[in-house]
Amino acid sequence: MITKRVVISVLVMCAVMISGLAVVLPSAAHASGPSGTYIWGTPIATPVTDLNPLTATNLESQVTGVMYSTSMMLELSNGTILPWLASNYAISNGGKTLTFNLVHNAVWMNGTTAAGSITAQDVVYTFQVIMANSSLDAYNVDPYLVNVTALSTYTVQFTVNTNTVMMFRYLAGQTIIPYAWHNYVHNASAVGSYTNMNVGHELAAGAFILSTINSGGVTFTANTHFWIGTPHLSQLVIVPFKSTSSMTLALQTGSINVEYPSLSDYLALNASSQFTNVFYKQPWAFYLWINDHVAPFNSTSFRQGLAYSINKAQIMKKAEDGLGGQGSYGGESWINTSWWAPNLPYYHYNTTLATQSFEAAGLHLQGGFWAYKNNSTVTLAITEPPISDWIAASSMIQQDLAAVGFQVTYSVTPFSTWGGEMFQPNVSKASSVMSYFGFVPSYPDPYYILWDLYASNSFWNGWIEHWNYPQYNQLVNSAGNQSGNPTAEMNYLFQAQAIVAQQLPNILIGDTGNYYTFNHNVLGGFNTHVSPLNALNLLSVGPASKTTTTTSSVSSGTVYIIAGVVVVIIAVAAGAALYMQRGRKKKED
Repeated sequence: MITKRVVISVLVMCAVMISGLAVVLPSAAHASGPSGTYIWGTPIATPVTDLNPLTATNLESQVTGVMYSTSMMLELSNGTILPWLASNYAISNGGKTLTFNLVHNAVWMNGTTAAGSITAQDVVYTFQVIMANSSLDAYNVDPYLVNVTALSTYTVQFTVNTNTVMMFRYLAGQTIIPYAWHNYVHNASAVGSYTNMNVGHELAAGAFILSTINSGGVTFTANTHFWIGTPHLSQLVIVPFKSTSSMTLALQTGSINVEYPSLSDYLALNASSQFTNVFYKQPWAFYLWINDHVAPFNSTSFRQGLAYSINKAQIMKKAEDGLGGQGSYGGESWINTSWWAPNLPYYHYNTTLATQSFEAAGLHLQGGFWAYKNNSTVTLAITEPPISDWIAASSMIQQDLAAVGFQVTYSVTPFSTWGGEMFQPNVSKASSVMSYFGFVPSYPDPYYILWDLYASNSFWNGWIEHWNYPQYNQLVNSAGNQSGNPTAEMNYLFQAQAIVAQQLPNILIGDTGNYYTFNHNVLGGFNTHVSPLNALNLLSVGPASKTTTTTSSVSSGTVYIIAGVVVVIIAVAAGAALYMQRGRKKKED
């Protein structure tokens, strides 16, 4: 059901199916009107040539993320779903009918001029477009949508042919485009070629209105017609940088006031009295990725031995400067602790159990090194792209495996080489190669994480993972058909998770969150549980003198983010640039 673009297109889609929420949204701007400037630094310095939210990539995606909206706000890391373009929704007919009721006061903006209400016709048109062009169908909903109908001016109804646990997230999280685009592109299947670059006339619907784009950055002004309220700030500026070090220098000198710093910069900024470091949860994790189709990784006992051999706590402490957390169980991120099945095993560092596991896998020690039954030595290799904390972690993994008797080589390769090897479909490629890197599920959702990490038809269909275990596949598929029955869904997922935790198709190192830094002498009022460019922050952040900063309360035992290089993982995968739209935008230098 889910294509590779699913992982890329949405980062923080969340999981609770309830039919109408009482929530507190950001308040409108002060009576004096918007004032002050929010200057956001980004290490994505690509040219902006496309402002179509269905096709925009890299820096363009950051821009269109400000300009457009979805039916529901699904980007909160605590799993809450907020009304957005839709004030409420209902799920009926066993999960096969989904109805969204839109707010009545949301308008499209033609530059600074209101250009008509956002209606059910816009939502219907959006899905007509993506169903007419499979390359725009980020969530692969076309095979499952029977029809999309405007029941009234502000009510749209979806009928699907299969009750799937993810369909609500896909429909609610789809960026809505204006029906008026049909005046420019008469053929719905050709909307993907529409770049929407007539600045000042984009027909957008975000909290800020695009003003200028040039090589120095992108400037927005406050949308005084925004249906939730006018932003506190009068201007938003996105400034691209070629490195995180130059970006942090700009923060320190006052040229920008918010950034995702590199890990080393983040730690250094803690000592400054003018900056606030923010942590917020994200369902991301680091793994030792392997090809479990080939020897020796195709042995459950061998995989368990690897897990016992690696000192995961040391990696989190030293490679990640203590800003990592203990991994969870069976592929679930720590944000999903409430979804964990009971009594799951976890493979703590234990060289005695590692040795027993390798022997159970049919290996024996010969001259101090592990060998196969034919006495040939088991050789392992670790490859990494040039990311500092990944390199440090992999060096520790190499030392750990060497300490228990393996011959292990280690290399650092360019991103293009590493990405090609990691994501190409030839499962015989580099049969003994491992790589330590992060996994970025799109949803803090138990079904999606278990499906995307381990299902045989998941995103990871190169030589890494692509596990194929019939009993597990059947359980996950059964869970996916139980969105109307959460008890049955969880029962299937618990059984599937127990299999994963025992079979261990990949080696979980640690769970992560996210962080950013802002100058609290300039800006305040952040919702520190979401990203800096999340629409909630675009509405609530204002000049420091007029707002009260909301910071995260984090104890020494709390799980933090590791270095922000997960973006690079997805960027090297096919079509992966769309990932930049919603999550972390930072790289190591």
